[in-house]
Amino acid sequence: MAITLSSQAVRRTALAGATVALSITVAACGASFNAQTSKPYQPAEGTNAQSGGIAVRNLLVLASEDGKGELHGVIVNSGQSDDKLVSIASAPADAQVASTEQPATVTIGGLKEADLKAGDAFTIPPSSNQPVTVTGGKPGQMIKVTITFGKAGPITTSIPVLTTDHYSPSPRPDAESHS
Repeated sequence: MAITLSSQAVRRTALAGATVALSITVAACGASFNAQTSKPYQPAEGTNAQSGGIAVRNLLVLASEDGKGELHGVIVNSGQSDDKLVSIASAPADAQVASTEQPATVTIGGLKEADLKAGDAFTIPPSSNQPVTVTGGKPGQMIKVTITFGKAGPITTSIPVLTTDHYSPSPRPDAESHS
């Protein structure tokens, strides 16, 4: 004896199958190589940069309105061999600046050479609680620095200057509009 389905049961089965196929297709669209969840995301306000096995993470300056601040961040050596942090110095600013304000020229002091053991992280300021001072960068500016290592290539990047309370400065009511 043959089993027969009513036309309504056939339609329900076909609709359920189409719904499953459509949901799989739509879900697969978000899982490709360009899916948003596979892209890097930096929740911190500092700058990230990399040179070979050396990674700079969340590098930023916390400064007061008079331009006196401290450098903060972490340098991670994920390479196979030891390296050395030689210096962090102000780099020449880009010739073209979006605003009428001149780019910050800063002085960085208090940083000594530091060993970067393979697999370790070096925190700035170091655990000796000696601050790495930055003079000349005011909250709201980006400053350009060059980080030099013993073996890895140098990194030149721009880092943000935030207020000492760790927040990005809000525009002042008396600030000129550059629109």
